[in-house]
Amino acid sequence: MTDGANARERVSGQRGAGAAGRRGRAPRPARDQLVLEAERHVRSGTSVVVLGVPGSGRSYLAARVVESVPDLKVVAVRSATSTPGLIVSSVHDPSRAAGSGSVRRIPTVAAGAEDLTALGGTSSAAGATVVLADDAHLLDEDHLQMLCDLASDGRIVLVATTDTPSTAPTARASAVARLTSLWLDAGAGRIDLTGLSDADGHDLVRSVAGSGRLDLAVRHAILAASGGSPVTIRELTLDALRRDRAAAERDLLGIHGTGHLPPRVAERARRRLASLSTEDRRALVLLWRLDGFDPERAARYVGEGTLRRLVRHGCVTPTGAGSSTLRATPVDAEAVLLDDPEGSSGPQLARALRAMIELDGAGVVLGPFECLVLSDAWVESAGGPQSVTPSVTPRQVRRISTEAARKANAMLQPYGALSHAMLALDSAVSPDSAGSGDSTRSDALGGSRRAAAAVEASRALAALGSVRAAHDILGRGLEGLPVPHAQDAGEGPTAGGPAGPLSGPGEELELLALWRAELDDWDGARGEGAGGERAGGDGIGADAADRPVRSVETLRAAVHALRAMHWREALGHARTLMEDDSAALVLRLRACALAGTSAAFLGHGAELESITTNGRQLHARLVAQAGSPTAQQVVDEGTAFFSASLAAHLACAVGLVDTPSRLDALMQRAVAARDVAHTSTLSALAGYVALAAGDDATAEAEVGAALARAPRPSTHETHAWFVTMRAAALARLGRTAEADELCAAVEAPGTTTSRWSRYLVDSVRRLVDPTTAAPPVAPTPLRAAEAAAQPTIALLAAAEAASSVDGSVRRQDLVDAATAAREQTDIGSLQAVADYVIAASTADAATLADLTRTFEGLGMRQLADACEEQAVRLLDPDSPHALSAWRDRAARSDGDGSEEALTTREREVAVLAGRGLSNREIAGRLFLSVRTVESHVYLARRKLGAATRRELAGRLAELDGHHRY
Repeated sequence: MTDGANARERVSGQRGAGAAGRRGRAPRPARDQLVLEAERHVRSGTSVVVLGVPGSGRSYLAARVVESVPDLKVVAVRSATSTPGLIVSSVHDPSRAAGSGSVRRIPTVAAGAEDLTALGGTSSAAGATVVLADDAHLLDEDHLQMLCDLASDGRIVLVATTDTPSTAPTARASAVARLTSLWLDAGAGRIDLTGLSDADGHDLVRSVAGSGRLDLAVRHAILAASGGSPVTIRELTLDALRRDRAAAERDLLGIHGTGHLPPRVAERARRRLASLSTEDRRALVLLWRLDGFDPERAARYVGEGTLRRLVRHGCVTPTGAGSSTLRATPVDAEAVLLDDPEGSSGPQLARALRAMIELDGAGVVLGPFECLVLSDAWVESAGGPQSVTPSVTPRQVRRISTEAARKANAMLQPYGALSHAMLALDSAVSPDSAGSGDSTRSDALGGSRRAAAAVEASRALAALGSVRAAHDILGRGLEGLPVPHAQDAGEGPTAGGPAGPLSGPGEELELLALWRAELDDWDGARGEGAGGERAGGDGIGADAADRPVRSVETLRAAVHALRAMHWREALGHARTLMEDDSAALVLRLRACALAGTSAAFLGHGAELESITTNGRQLHARLVAQAGSPTAQQVVDEGTAFFSASLAAHLACAVGLVDTPSRLDALMQRAVAARDVAHTSTLSALAGYVALAAGDDATAEAEVGAALARAPRPSTHETHAWFVTMRAAALARLGRTAEADELCAAVEAPGTTTSRWSRYLVDSVRRLVDPTTAAPPVAPTPLRAAEAAAQPTIALLAAAEAASSVDGSVRRQDLVDAATAAREQTDIGSLQAVADYVIAASTADAATLADLTRTFEGLGMRQLADACEEQAVRLLDPDSPHALSAWRDRAARSDGDGSEEALTTREREVAVLAGRGLSNREIAGRLFLSVRTVESHVYLARRKLGAATRRELAGRLAELDGHHRY
């Protein structure tokens, strides 16, 4: 009997252990943390919304939540199946017997509130009644609204499960939106079993911020740091609103970083990580330092088992849907460092460092963060790199440390960049010989040689304010370079003497000459003319006998021509370098950016598109050639080019509708990579778009953030652009005194100025005080000759003058200037601006009415408002429907004469546009640029009086029918 009982006990124990094991595997540790988080919400009297797709376990999780509060009264409800209504399926009251309550229908909504709170009797437990609504999105609208109102008023604690949000116009999507509004209004916590989308995250940030302004970079930093946790997003948003922008930490945008976590966020992260071992936590910190990483490589660094545990725990997640790249949650890693300052060291780090060196030696390209981790360990080691990674060679140290210096400079960490660059210089050896056992990868950027390290050290010193030392350190980049052949440089250094300025390979001299020219600009030592070059201390740029230096001088000539607003000259220099196959890809890519800017101000849309396409191709070639020594510089050059391309399109009012989404994607990448320097330019572009849209408060916030995070030092023109944009936003907001102070600082005594910066300042001062004389480049009254030379600036200035009603400008002068400028441009948006100036100056109400929708479609909100206002004023100020009447008249106008005015190409494009093809699809079919198609569509709509593409199709059909009969 005893043996039988023991046997049954063993079998029962084995079954129990198996069931326990299965129960332990079913809810992952991350789900256990979610249950605990939801329980804390419920006990604090806060409702909880659990989102997930069918099969995600949302109902099971909600049931576990209510089971975890047995001392509270719980009422479970569901939707009635036959008729609309609410069914109470169970009632739990701790003051009564377990399982008490019965199934019943909730009465009308009017009495439902009292009935719900009274169900189950009086509970002895403190707190409101907990209502569990599984699949709450299936409830009828009235009862769902009743539950949400009760939860908002705090009369019940709602635990609801629902589908993930959707943009589909269905009743179910509307119900989900109503439930998630509780969370957006801070009336409920949110448990998301499928992850928080970027759109939802931005909505939450804006909802929490309310009237507070957070720039685009900060919003992305919050989302990147939170790991998608709604609660963390809320806490980080509130913390960001409390921080002063001027005191923000520039290395990580002031949102997160060791010692900067809000206390509640840190405590929540500690509880979430409590079940992890010390080794797992340190592995989490290492993966965070590596940023986005490949799973196979991460498993090699921290071990496959550790990586699986971190993924299962929710501390390491994919970067996006369908992505295999993993990223550690920054908040969790920083919480580990708060409790364990040495969390970034240990055996796992040593193992990872050895694995990185093995991969690099095998030819695998290391990412910038991997190089940064390696170089950090070498810099901190008292015994040198070999004491940390015994198998590393000096050439590997030089390449990897140079890349680390580049990354640190991009993160605006000059002290770290200087340490890495000096390590690279100290580890430099003689140039690689053909028989060397460690052949380094060389590329178009010259990243495998010591000149790159000297440039990064110089950048760091310049950012720290030591400009003289920045000049001096460049001399170390020339030490040990081979003496060129006579046919390569014409005349070399004397025998036995030190290496002269032309003694290095082309890429080395090109890299050094380019940075020396930029450093001179930052130092304010150059004049406006292209020939105002300073002879450097070691002669770089003083003698243009070799082709690499000549290419740099060509690039600088284009820069100086742009500063002097000589667009055609700048375009000529830039195109010369673009088409020079012997020049380095970096220089050609920068030339593309300058050429695009010149083409934009000349109003050459087709040429701008061609230059942009050329730049994309050059960047693709640069990416294909990049190795681990140059990965970060490829990112830097690519971001600079695409930002300049966006700025060029915006300068000629092209792409205002599409730019926000492109900026959002670029900003997301820059924030994820912690490239703070890039976020400055992107924020400035976001501010420009906001100014064009009339959102002055957002523009001021964005440009203010751009100024706060701008790399130091900076060129005067870049600084002037940032400052004047912010001043323009302040002037529109009525803060004219602040705007005037900013303009005065740009023109302070001793400050280097250019024609371009003076034009920007004069434009803002005219905005502050309309009686101020107009900028000399666009005088009032406008002259046709100047308008033809400056079509983009002239048209925008003429549009501003045409919008005014002070009578200070002769209307005929505006018509002449707009006509002359219109003949120089093929950009549809600028042609529309010219048409507006002419229509406003000649009181053509019908054209103004038609242009209203045109400007709305182009994203030029302010001009659309100006058109509408002037059309109504010209017709009848007392008739608010006058504009609609004129729109209908334009759409119904007889087009016999207009049809004859359509060119063959305009008609061909109009037919395809009427069929629903996009501009890009039409361009591909007809082998045209997108901007040329845009221009043809605009002209066809104007000639046929069609406000939309659908109307354009109708007008073409009418014309075809007329000719048939």
